[in-house]
Amino acid sequence: MDIIDQAQARQQQDIDIALAARKQRARGPANCTNADCGEAISELRRDMGAHLCIDCKRAAQLRARLWAGSGRD
Repeated sequence: MDIIDQAQARQQQDIDIALAARKQRARGPANCTNADCGEAISELRRDMGAHLCIDCKRAAQLRARLWAGSGRD
């Protein structure tokens, strides 16, 4: 096994460890944690650890972009 093979094997080990750790993390809640919402969160988003439904997440991202572009510190 040459140095390139060793590097690739190490990289694959790192990927496998990261994926295993990701699977062990707790899933997100079944419903949006926004106090005014409470909509169901899709299985895929829950698996990724999401706490907001897609609409609330988009609204939060829009507010963040608007705040960042406002010139406020």
